[in-house]
Amino acid sequence: PRKPGGKRRPAGLAFRGAGGRAAAGRAGSMGFTVESLREAMKYMVESQGFDRVLRKMKLLSATPGKIVCEMKVEEEHTNRGGTLHGGLTATLVDVVSTTALLYTERAMPGVSVDMNITYTSAAKIGEEILITAQILKQGRNIAFATVDLTNKATGKLIAQGRHTKYLGN
Repeated sequence: PRKPGGKRRPAGLAFRGAGGRAAAGRAGSMGFTVESLREAMKYMVESQGFDRVLRKMKLLSATPGKIVCEMKVEEEHTNRGGTLHGGLTATLVDVVSTTALLYTERAMPGVSVDMNITYTSAAKIGEEILITAQILKQGRNIAFATVDLTNKATGKLIAQGRHTKYLGN
């Protein structure tokens, strides 16, 4: 399917209806395969919207309800102090936790109802960061996730996000 503007959506990813529910072809017990997750992430970050700032993020691993990505902090990702921008950190929490929700049996991205981030240290230009999202609970209507951003070389925690999403019924 094509989205407005002619760009092709990845196979198995079709957004529809209120709440942004996604329909996905089944692959085993998960709604997406790891390869289709990569395609979905590429689709999100190659859009003309804000998520394009994450185009250099890479998916490292995916297990049901858990996603690990990496990204090198570049100048475009930083604040005036030359460290990872807090708003970009929030975007990472949003996008990677949503991807983790897609890699569950229900394969629904949901809609954000609450998100908060605790910033514990800075990431500087040139540093590699790991972004690990874990689905804590996925109920009938609500899902809860945590996302840890850590320095890849040292393991030091940069930020921890908590994301609550409405899934509908």
